[in-house]
Parts: sequence; C-alpha cells; structure tokens
Amino acid sequence: MFNQITEFVNWHRRRNPQARTWRDYFYDLKQFVEVVGNRDPLTITVTDIDRFVKAQFKRGLSPKTINRRLTTLISFYTYLSDTNPEIVCPVLPYRHFLKERKRLPRPLPTDEVKRFFDAIDNVRDRAMFTLMLRCGLRISEVASLRVVDLFLNEVRPRMVVMGKNSRERTVYLSFRTVKLIRRYLAERESDAEDLFVSYQDKGLSTTAIHKRLMVYRQRAGINLTAHQLRHTFATDLLEQDVPLPTIQKLMGHAWVTTTQTYLLVSEGKIANDFYRAAAEMGVWA
Repeated sequence: MFNQITEFVNWHRRRNPQARTWRDYFYDLKQFVEVVGNRDPLTITVTDIDRFVKAQFKRGLSPKTINRRLTTLISFYTYLSDTNPEIVCPVLPYRHFLKERKRLPRPLPTDEVKRFFDAIDNVRDRAMFTLMLRCGLRISEVASLRVVDLFLNEVRPRMVVMGKNSRERTVYLSFRTVKLIRRYLAERESDAEDLFVSYQDKGLSTTAIHKRLMVYRQRAGINLTAHQLRHTFATDLLEQDVPLPTIQKLMGHAWVTTTQTYLLVSEGKIANDFYRAAAEMGVWA
C-alpha cells in the first residue's frame, strides 16, 4: 500500500506544493497502515475500517480527527479508482463516521485582544496576528503568504490568500493593516519569497507561528487560540451588519451554512435587532 500512498501524496504535492494538505494526507494514511498493515488496497475490508476506527478511539482521538482521517481514506480510494475501477472504497460513512460535538466559535473580549497585542514586541509577529484578527486568516494561510500576494498600492489594498483545498480568495486590508505590513517589510531585510520569515531567512511554519502565539498569550496572562482571532474578525463584521455572503467570501468558507454559525454566538446583535425593531413598530412599552 505504501507505493500507492506515495503516488497519491506526490500527486497532491504537485497540484499545490504551497499547501500542507499532502503532509496531512501522508500522516493520516501512515496511521492507517500502522493498524491494518502494508497490504494491497484491494484487500482492505469494512471490518478493517472498523478496526482502525476503534484503534483511533482507544488512543483518545476526537471524533473530528477520526472523521478527518476517514475522509482522507475516501480521497485515497477515489484516486485509486480512477485508474482501477475494481477498487471500491471500504469506508461507509453511515457506519464509520462518528458524531461530532458541535462547538460554537467564541470571539475574544476586547480587553483580552488588547492585552494580547500589548504583549507583542515584534513588528513581524504583530503583523501576523493582525492579519488573523483584522482579515480572518487561518494560521496556515498566514504561513503560506508570499510577498507577491500583496497588492498594497491599489486604491483598495488587498492580498490573495490560498485557503483550504487550494481555493484562492481576495482579502482586503485596512489602511492601518497596510501601514503595519509596510513597516514590517521595511525592517525585515530579506529577499525571500515568503512574507513572514525567521531569523534564518526561511518561511515560518504553522508550528513556529503557534509557538509565538503561546509566548505572547503566556506573557499576557490569557488563554486564546489563533482561530479565536479569526472568529473575532467574523463576529465583528456581523455586528456591523455586514451581509453573510460577504463574510463567507472574506473567511473563505465553501458553504454559507458554515458562516451562519456566527449568528449563533452574536447574542448582542440579536438583542439589538429585536429592540430596534420593537421600537420602530411602537409595540414596546
């Protein structure tokens, strides 16, 4: 099976070398082989998938992680079936996928955002985390940004972002964000293609960016995640009555139903809308 896995992973790597999807696929499939053995994909059965799911569950992995690995298996078998119609995917979604607990996104309170950014004493890091907070970028999207993705001199400054599943989107920049990025570019003293580079003049990985976040949140005495910065961006837009389809495009969501999740957490907006409507109708004493 390792030969087919290598072909599959290399195919994804050639399609989009900038993304880290191919690395995730390789890791997921490696975990699968460790459970079922290095066998011909044709010999893998439904019960082998049962065994894999049970093994992952015993390791304490979340349903979300297990389901992601099952999705990787489906992609792998879909790739194989393109050249060999006899290969049938043994993953049965109704049988193997686990029910996931839905967790609502939690935006950050204003005071925690201020404390976090007050703790940052590096212009590069301030620029990175500002792009998450003010542009809704994922940590992987920040890591993959290149200098050529920036269009700072346009009337409406923007950048082109490579999101999930190699989907490109345009993200617009506020003038304060542009000013910060320009300051960073003036100080970085590098000719590297990557926008954010280390002191060794190499592009920062998602792990390196996450480590920087850990340093600053410990320094600020708060507990936050990079994704919460992104959630805060979406919630702030919603509070300003930005339409959901616009937020969907800016966030890079494939489906507007994903963006609608933010409606569930914006209780302040719901209350304001209710009282404003009631006042306009004259039915609230």
